[in-house]
Amino acid sequence: MKGTHLTLDDRKFIQRGLEEHMSKAQIARELGKSASTISKEIRLHRKLKARPAFAQSPGYYCENRGHYKECRKCIRKCEHFRERTCRARDRIGVCNKCPKLAHCFMDRYFYRATQAHEDYLHTLRDSREGVNMTTSRMIAMAEIIGPLLKRGQSVYQIIENHPELGICVKTLYNYIESGIFKDYGIDNFSLRRQVSMKKRKSLKPRKQPACYDGHKYEDYLEFRKAHPDVPVTEMDTLYNDPEGPYIQTFIFENAPVMIGFLHEDRTSASMASTLDVLQERLGSDYSRLFSLILTDRGSEFEKHSLFEIDAETGEIRTDIFYCDPQRPSQKPHVENNHNYVRDILPNGRKLSSLTQKDIDLMFSHINSTPREVLGGRTPYEVFAFFYGEELLRKLNIEKIERDAVTLMPYLLKIR
Repeated sequence: MKGTHLTLDDRKFIQRGLEEHMSKAQIARELGKSASTISKEIRLHRKLKARPAFAQSPGYYCENRGHYKECRKCIRKCEHFRERTCRARDRIGVCNKCPKLAHCFMDRYFYRATQAHEDYLHTLRDSREGVNMTTSRMIAMAEIIGPLLKRGQSVYQIIENHPELGICVKTLYNYIESGIFKDYGIDNFSLRRQVSMKKRKSLKPRKQPACYDGHKYEDYLEFRKAHPDVPVTEMDTLYNDPEGPYIQTFIFENAPVMIGFLHEDRTSASMASTLDVLQERLGSDYSRLFSLILTDRGSEFEKHSLFEIDAETGEIRTDIFYCDPQRPSQKPHVENNHNYVRDILPNGRKLSSLTQKDIDLMFSHINSTPREVLGGRTPYEVFAFFYGEELLRKLNIEKIERDAVTLMPYLLKIR
């Protein structure tokens, strides 16, 4: 009868009909169901039996196998690859009692009535409890997400790194907030805090020093029009105590890796010395990353000649421009990425025991975090694609395995 659930006897009839090579429409008519119901039942409850191990090579299931000279040493997909199909399997959906089964080296699907009914009962029971998930699957999910949340990873980061969870970001948020993982120590307090920039109070504009002439944001826009291919690097300073220490940060706009350098003094001379170090370390690669810098009007950056001019040769090594007063949104990449830094170095935490090695470790973890705006790739992966991993090593940035990424204060064990 249409509109009722399939019984075990119904499922046994479906299995018998498939083994007798009846069409889905014929089975549906015999059971008094719609053809779509039978089709969904088969698709939901059939089980995959993967092709044998020796047939895993793409060449083994290529329709063009043996037609080209390259096929003699085929070990991977090529331009001639066409995946072999099975009309009978794809039409019916399963391989029950197929006469060619003994000699088939393709993926096979089988429908078993008893197993299908057990799966149905599990799904029915769990749905009536309010969550479309079995208890065993719930435990498996908790074992994956629990340790990663404790490392400070975001829900998006976990979903991106573990597609086997089979759910979206919103669904996982809903599961956690509804308390289904509460017995496994996962609740709302496990979620990484959401950081947003507060609207700044209007301040009286500072008197603009004359040294900004020719280096203002409007000049930067004109420079970009004339040199659209020059990559932009944004620069800023981050600290927890006005007395220091200070972290000078850079982020590359086209490949958003962020790096940082520790300073005891917040002066233009100290900050510009970083470019001296980078110029020596990177050699000819320096101009690929630091030809154009955009920063704010902090006092530590105001002496632009120290940043622009190579002290040894007197030549211009970098063009530097400054945002308008009270407009951090004009360099959004470095400002937004500081949220990751604040997960590890929250406000109020003393930074006096930090070393440059700690800074490099922190940014290695941050740059190994997948980003939604990068399509699930990490800044490390994007930068390596454009510039190569050797350049990352020169910047002291290492690749951290995704599940080992930690965005919590205990990463650095600051005293």
